[in-house]
Amino acid sequence: EKFGEKPRKVLLTWAFHPKALPMAVPNSFALAAAQFGHDLTIAHPKGYELDDALMNQINDLSAANGGKVGITNDVETAFDNVEVVYAKSWGSKNYYGNLERESEYRQQFRENWIVDDAKMKRSNDAIFMHCLPVRRNVIVTDSVIDSANSVVVDEAENRLHIQKAILASLIK
Repeated sequence: EKFGEKPRKVLLTWAFHPKALPMAVPNSFALAAAQFGHDLTIAHPKGYELDDALMNQINDLSAANGGKVGITNDVETAFDNVEVVYAKSWGSKNYYGNLERESEYRQQFRENWIVDDAKMKRSNDAIFMHCLPVRRNVIVTDSVIDSANSVVVDEAENRLHIQKAILASLIK
């Protein structure tokens, strides 16, 4: 919607959240980026890898559509020259079912794994995306989410139209 159909340099970055969240949104976003042939970078701390079978599918889709996939644990360089930043927290599959240990493990990433102005300045004037709701100044700073480059309200509006279309088709 913002860029047209040309593939872009896209970052899916893990962001700190006080509790483990489902992997559904990051999985879906990564699959969609691969289907559209984007140059996708997935940034996350060690221990927050996406499912291996899903990553195989993402890599295959990306290759079939002219894209590529990279993975990094460096939250700073991940932002270099990207055009789209999608921030989302997810739980560690290593601690699935053990929320207490997962919560203890994730605390070490609280300070660094936030989308802030310094990281966004490393980008290529990237737009910022998040599925909402978001914890301000935990996942993303106020200055980023309130900036002209934030498209979270547009995302929410698009989701509304899709939900209405689904409901309309179910009623018929």
